[in-house]
Amino acid sequence: MDILKIANEIEKIARNAGQLILHKEELEIKEKSDAANIVTNMDIASQHYIIEECTKLIPSSCFYAEEEDQRELGEEYTWVIDPIDGTTNYAYDYKHSCISIALLYKKKGIIGVIYDPYLDECFVGIEGKQSTCNGVSIQVADHDAAHALVLFGSAPYNKELADITFDNAKKLYLNCRDVRRSGSAALDICYVACGRVDAYYEERLSPWDYAAGYVIAKQAQVEMMGLRNEELDFTKPIGVLFASPSCFKDIRKMIGE
Repeated sequence: MDILKIANEIEKIARNAGQLILHKEELEIKEKSDAANIVTNMDIASQHYIIEECTKLIPSSCFYAEEEDQRELGEEYTWVIDPIDGTTNYAYDYKHSCISIALLYKKKGIIGVIYDPYLDECFVGIEGKQSTCNGVSIQVADHDAAHALVLFGSAPYNKELADITFDNAKKLYLNCRDVRRSGSAALDICYVACGRVDAYYEERLSPWDYAAGYVIAKQAQVEMMGLRNEELDFTKPIGVLFASPSCFKDIRKMIGE
């Protein structure tokens, strides 16, 4: 397999899916488990398009995607897809959402592509290559924890985690420069990778939320971990910490890991 060629094709697919969701004609919103967990007709349309195009690239591949119970981690090639990461932002026209596509080989991430159609920014991570944004190499920031800007997610589908989430957010707020909450885990990870923020923490993410970001972050020298000794292995929802090497250890201590 020509991994660079495949990565270029995935970028084209992600960009096309981004244009698809930007040019919606009518938005339909449905609740899945509760009011916090929604899906739109454009999530479905985007996922259908991505699966169709990725199948053309690797016909024998499997798909682990957010919508419509497309959940199979294959022994060879598997696509891990979030057709719109930040669906609630998207539904509110908040303009901070993205397309997230990862390619795994033997359950290891080898390519990650995340496209923000609002800013026309495409982050790409390829195993063994420096991560890029629109073709330009990216790198992590170099702030210590006291001067770190930290993103956190509120695990909105798991509100039983509210106490630990916001207790830790308070610790980060009091001991770092400031905190933010954006509503798109995939973009949060990319922002750590490119140095716009110093760390990102969330108590529960699904594989499609972090798979592409994992590859991008790894190739940008971001340090990362699953919380409570869980592995970042794309098999289940877990808690995560992504941070620059200069603040990773101290932030890890702040959140009690």
